[in-house]
Amino acid sequence: MESGSFFMQQITGEEIVKIQPKGLFTIPKKFRVGLFEENGLARVRKEKGRLILEPIRTLPYPVRSYADEEIEEFMDLDARETKKLKAKGLF
Repeated sequence: MESGSFFMQQITGEEIVKIQPKGLFTIPKKFRVGLFEENGLARVRKEKGRLILEPIRTLPYPVRSYADEEIEEFMDLDARETKKLKAKGLF
């Protein structure tokens, strides 16, 4: 291996991979370790002529997303409840 190509790989952290039929390829181990879980999920998106691959972390329980209006309601309720508790000397 030439020292020039080794130097290039060290700086850019890049590898060349072969695209298999149906678009399959192997992510080199040095990129997978500590980033992707075995049998885990990843998000792929196309951005400015490049593919971006990001690991997705899943939670063992369901999670709900809240609308901005719902969050505002929660914050208003919290402010009202805090005010009541402070008036009673409990907060």
